[in-house]
Amino acid sequence: MKFSLNPKKYDDVSTLSDNDLICYCCDVDKQSIVKAIKNGSRTLKEIKATTAACTGDECAIVNPNKRCCSKEIKQLIKLVSL
Repeated sequence: MKFSLNPKKYDDVSTLSDNDLICYCCDVDKQSIVKAIKNGSRTLKEIKATTAACTGDECAIVNPNKRCCSKEIKQLIKLVSL
């Protein structure tokens, strides 16, 4: 059996790869959100406008966290903006 030293925690963006989804409703991956931040998006509203992330309505069904992805997007803004 193979164990990962750093398992994915869907509510901790630092454990996710660039290709992992952040917004499951609109199929927006971590890399797309990071790119938007690096290109000047600094707020959740700007990320929504740039990537369409956090604009869906099926969060409770399709997101592994069973909620909106806004928390993860805000984490990425903090991490990337350092």
